[in-house]
Amino acid sequence: MKGKKAIILLFLAGILIFLYPHAAKLVNSYLQKQQVDQFQADLEEKPEEEINKLMEKASACNKEIFYDSSGFRDPFLDNEEKLAEFKNCLGIDDDEVFAAIEIPKLGEMIPIFLGATEETLDKGIGQIEGSSLPVGGESNHTVLAGHRGMGTKAMFRNVDELNDGDIFYIHTMTDTLTYRVYSQQVVAPDETDPLEIQKNRDLATLFTCHPYPTDRERLLIQAERVKEDEQ
Repeated sequence: MKGKKAIILLFLAGILIFLYPHAAKLVNSYLQKQQVDQFQADLEEKPEEEINKLMEKASACNKEIFYDSSGFRDPFLDNEEKLAEFKNCLGIDDDEVFAAIEIPKLGEMIPIFLGATEETLDKGIGQIEGSSLPVGGESNHTVLAGHRGMGTKAMFRNVDELNDGDIFYIHTMTDTLTYRVYSQQVVAPDETDPLEIQKNRDLATLFTCHPYPTDRERLLIQAERVKEDEQ
């Protein structure tokens, strides 16, 4: 009898171990969506003038980035060195959600933070230093970094499933920006040419390690903003 109980307990423990990562991912996805919902709810409490001023500052920061293309750095290349935060430009706290990314094909809604430190990437998606702030506009190229190898959080684990023509959204403080994927490519960690700002184009690149679960290379899912009359 004791032997049968031990076998049953081992069997149940095995099932729990197998199911835990999947259950944890569902819970964390739910919590991230709740965080985005709270971000959007908080915006409704903020004065419109305050939000508009912050967005104007963000646009001014992007102009500075356009004329200084030397600041981009790979957040996965050196995890010990913390990247500079855009809080100095915008005057917001490190842990504030700045925007959100929605990927319908993957069923993901994830908060976006400014900067791509290890701490930031543990919480959500990070906007990489040297790329444009995720607010849209001509001559902008925002690069959004996310982990693939977090066992209990999906993050960018399945972005390799995005193909040409697929859509994702960036929810800003004032608008929802639609981006259509036009390229999927794998590059070396020090290859940053595909991440450069292109004049008069509004681009967004999803940036993660490759191949899963290693970090030898970088997977880039590149998209261009879709105009309202093209949606």
